[in-house]
Amino acid sequence: MNDRGTPLNRARGSLKARIRAQERLVGCFVFMQAPAIVEILALAGFDFVVIDLEHAPKDWETVENLIRAADVHGLPALVRVPEIAPQGILHALECGAAGIVLPFVQHAEEVQRAARAMFYAPLGERGTCTQTRAAGFGARRADFMRHAALQNEELVLIGLVESPQGVQNAAALLAVEPGLDAISVGRSDLASAMGRPGQAGDAQVMAATRTVLKAARAHPDGPKASAMVIYGAAEVGGWADEGCSIFIAPSESTLLHEAAQRWSTDVLKGVL
Repeated sequence: MNDRGTPLNRARGSLKARIRAQERLVGCFVFMQAPAIVEILALAGFDFVVIDLEHAPKDWETVENLIRAADVHGLPALVRVPEIAPQGILHALECGAAGIVLPFVQHAEEVQRAARAMFYAPLGERGTCTQTRAAGFGARRADFMRHAALQNEELVLIGLVESPQGVQNAAALLAVEPGLDAISVGRSDLASAMGRPGQAGDAQVMAATRTVLKAARAHPDGPKASAMVIYGAAEVGGWADEGCSIFIAPSESTLLHEAAQRWSTDVLKGVL
């Protein structure tokens, strides 16, 4: 139970409903390996975290402990897998992740493959094991069908577009069902893929980013949620005007560095 008396799996699952309602949500990538970092982010009021395995590899015991720290506070913990591979998706979910963030998604088939690995039948092909942390270490075995149904209802899938091919196929990526709950643009990687490394603010990169966000707004069944990694609060208004409802800090280490730098500067100002 969390501090509001809500079962933790339902607290995690509520993230999907909030995304679909396009509530304004704040998340943070977690690159470091300390569970205390996740707890601090929860206490600071973040709506979710994304445990990163693409740029900051971790073993599965570490991933499970980071998710466990999130669960203590009813904080949904997603996992950015290093690649779109069924085994990695399964491992993250069996550790208890509330969902998956797909890197460098370019084709509808990749979204389909991820969804098949993520969901139990009849929506997908996720392997059945009653002994994992997600299944309560065997405690949910007697009512596994209910557990599987809840997982199918609650798990979140977010796709990161990071290449011109992904931009071109944005509408097709969003058309997969079951599929993405939200779409995001990795502007730094997109800039590199467009031959402009380090130029996330380049006019052509920004235009490509807006193409993806426009596809989300124009989804035939109603606007799909879109997310954006931001580097400061000043960016929120502009991206909100483009339809974004999910805002993600680039990493907890960035937040720590910026806070530490402000602190040291303020102290020096006070001394001088």
